[in-house]
Amino acid sequence: MRRFTSLALAAVLPTTLVAEAAEPRDFAPIVAMGAYVPTDDMEVSEAFYRTLFDSAPAIGLPDFVAFDVAGGWFAIVSRDKYAPGSEPGFGAVPYLQATDLEELRARTAATGISAPEIIEEPGIHLLKVTDPNGQLIEFFKLTGQ
Repeated sequence: MRRFTSLALAAVLPTTLVAEAAEPRDFAPIVAMGAYVPTDDMEVSEAFYRTLFDSAPAIGLPDFVAFDVAGGWFAIVSRDKYAPGSEPGFGAVPYLQATDLEELRARTAATGISAPEIIEEPGIHLLKVTDPNGQLIEFFKLTGQ
């Protein structure tokens, strides 16, 4: 009986999962991705990210500056106001997919920050940049290998 039940589930479950995935949804609970990093110096951080992203911020408030990155917001925020007690360089690491890591490496160098070598692993290349506040930002490019 167990064998029959297992075979029956094995036959029906994949079609059930496919049918379930194909059903349209009325709403999506998550509509965009965003990240923010706390800073102790808004001016220095804004200048760094303007150069890194090669764009002006979409929002520029005294304690909150957000850049439109691939349809989501990458923001820098005042540590005192939005992340009191947080330590520079600790917490989540923003992980952004990129098309040109060499260009990002050159932009990082243009800010005066040391640009590390690109790490080349099978199927993925990585560029790990540390911003002026010690926050690690990781860029990756899928290589299809």
